[in-house]
Amino acid sequence: MNPEKKIRCLLGMLGTDVHTKGLRTLAQLLRDDGIEVIYLGEHNTVDGMVNAMIQEDADVVGISFSIATYLHYARQLLDAMRARGVGDIPVMVGGLVHPDDHEKLKEIGVSGIFGPGSTTPQILTFIRSVGQPAGA
Repeated sequence: MNPEKKIRCLLGMLGTDVHTKGLRTLAQLLRDDGIEVIYLGEHNTVDGMVNAMIQEDADVVGISFSIATYLHYARQLLDAMRARGVGDIPVMVGGLVHPDDHEKLKEIGVSGIFGPGSTTPQILTFIRSVGQPAGA
């Protein structure tokens, strides 16, 4: 990897989800490990997140959920990404994700799933494996 070209990871929450502690903690852990974080926080729309992905030239996207509508929002996000020509950006989902929904999330295009019990090294390994910036 080119040391001048950091992985750019966009992090945010969709809809009315407001559990920011986990996402803020992850943002700091990623920054401490040399990943450039674009932190959108809470109350994002699907279109707003896709616009940010494009404007910020994100290499990987992380969305965090503590609400039960994560399948709905993940599907909307991935459909919008494909429609806008950025469907190749890997998306990881974290938070309170039920194990029964992992296959459904993968079917709609989620690349990584990190629910309760996931470790920072697992997340970092995933981001480094899928988030190589162009030209790196």
